[in-house]
Amino acid sequence: MSFRSIIIANPANLSVKNNNLIINSEEVAIPIEDISVLVIESTAVKLTSKLLSSLSENSVATVICDDTHLPISTVLPLNVHYKTYKVLKMQLDQSAAYSKRIWQRIIRQKLYNQAQCLDILAKEGVPFLRKLSDDVESGDRGNREAIGAKAYFKYLYGEKFSRGNKDVINAALNYGYTIIRSAVARSLVMYGFNTTLGVHHCNEYNGFNLADDFIEPFRPIVDLWVSINIGDDEDLTKENRIDLVNLLNYEMLIDDKNHSVLNAIDKMVSSYTAACNKKDFRLLKVPTLKPLEYHFYE
Repeated sequence: MSFRSIIIANPANLSVKNNNLIINSEEVAIPIEDISVLVIESTAVKLTSKLLSSLSENSVATVICDDTHLPISTVLPLNVHYKTYKVLKMQLDQSAAYSKRIWQRIIRQKLYNQAQCLDILAKEGVPFLRKLSDDVESGDRGNREAIGAKAYFKYLYGEKFSRGNKDVINAALNYGYTIIRSAVARSLVMYGFNTTLGVHHCNEYNGFNLADDFIEPFRPIVDLWVSINIGDDEDLTKENRIDLVNLLNYEMLIDDKNHSVLNAIDKMVSSYTAACNKKDFRLLKVPTLKPLEYHFYE
């Protein structure tokens, strides 16, 4: 299983040789099969089409950044699953009631993880978020997610904070969310899912509706890291961005067991396959936030 998250922050020439990612004429060689996400930050990076092909063949999510170092594009493989059409039919055959139950499960866990984030940081609002989590109905009819978000970010960053502000906190949040979204999309594609067909998100201009559904319970790990490591008067440094990419190797819980975020994403998507096959939303496994801890692979 791939486990490496690579970030290219300086000008470089990238190519492929013997299924290794070659950086600057064999100065560095990394097995492509070990890579899960490749982030190309510098706009002065040159790479070969053969490398892009090899990355796609190995189901690597390649994230391209703009001049401000923020992710602007994700390159994902096509038709890597051996039963793509079967999975597509399975998605199209899902009932509205089933999709609403899946969304209920996702949002309950998102709100619970937001409460966990506040609890870990010893901030107010934990009982309120947990009560909201318990009250989420099928399809989130009462829009508990939006009610929770409005209160959650105030508890987290103060009354003056808004997700629409152009500041370092929002820049860090957006960067972290995009990295995890790319990893979620990668896993969905590997399991044969069409990322355009969401269970709740249904924007006709969005090719990643399903990824935007499944990222929700993972967002609080980004919130937690940003709250601990980013201040109002700082810039989003290269080191910050590297650490945000590295969040994929931090731990979350599934079935009360520690998994890296990457593996937790895989577990969630795999369980969604089982849930869809058996039309049982209760089979969907969702991650639980814990204090930040790096996952060491055995």
